[in-house]
Amino acid sequence: MSVILHRGISFPPKISILLFPITFIFLYLKWKPSALHIHTEIPDLSVFLFCKIFPFVYNKTKLIRTIHNNVLWNKWKRIGKHVEHCYQKHAINVAISESVKNSYQNEWGMSEMPIIYNGIGETAQKEFDGIKKECLNILFAGRLNYQKGIDQLSQVINHFKNDIRYNFFIIGSGEYSEHLHKMFINADNVVIKEKVYGLSQYLASFDYLFLPSNFEGLALMPIEASFAQTPCIINNCLGLRDTLPEDWPLKVENNNVEDFIRLFEALPQRSDRKELGLKAYLFVKEHFSLKTMQLKYRNLYSQ
Repeated sequence: MSVILHRGISFPPKISILLFPITFIFLYLKWKPSALHIHTEIPDLSVFLFCKIFPFVYNKTKLIRTIHNNVLWNKWKRIGKHVEHCYQKHAINVAISESVKNSYQNEWGMSEMPIIYNGIGETAQKEFDGIKKECLNILFAGRLNYQKGIDQLSQVINHFKNDIRYNFFIIGSGEYSEHLHKMFINADNVVIKEKVYGLSQYLASFDYLFLPSNFEGLALMPIEASFAQTPCIINNCLGLRDTLPEDWPLKVENNNVEDFIRLFEALPQRSDRKELGLKAYLFVKEHFSLKTMQLKYRNLYSQ
């Protein structure tokens, strides 16, 4: 695509952040960018320091900062206050969902900002290896950490361990990896993989996607699944509820494990899986078009 890529100096994050203004000024003067687009804490803080040292950037370049998460600055709250005050002052924030905007306003004070939903393109689908046609194939994919609700995931799947009605796939890595491998080492209906390249092209192979996240910014996996017309089973949390119609039936409140188990028990009797898949597809096609996202960001860059 003829996109030029520059990489920062590879040091531990704190050192890289401190060195960023020194290394980036040469690239900035060489390319004279019309816009700088940043997101997540490390780029946020790096560019904040860069602009502190070279304040003329605010007058020369359009800054856009996309907020992807409902929870910001987990480890750096005091530093985050200074960064957020600065970015609010210069009105550069963009939220990726209504829940992200609301969470930001509750945590950091009222700050008006546009919402630009992450756009996703439709992907041609292929058959995934290991699918069992005689049962329901259920996928979890994501980081194996607290945010993704791995405690609830493991409890629900453990309840249905060796139940021939279900075939579970867990794809991901993280701090819970060893725990899950030990828990399901003797389970005939649980497959654990660290990663699958190009997973989005296999989502139509699964009957359901299971996402018990505790919180999200705006989860992309359920959007990709909906484009593949694979219904999602979710915790009704910020960042997941935005990806599906408001009256979506396959959701539970407060990540309640017993409610998930009851929902799963009813899945083999459901006759509306294809209908739900189509409903989710129409919803994401309207709200998460890649072209719509591109046009909105292009408008921001050119303002």
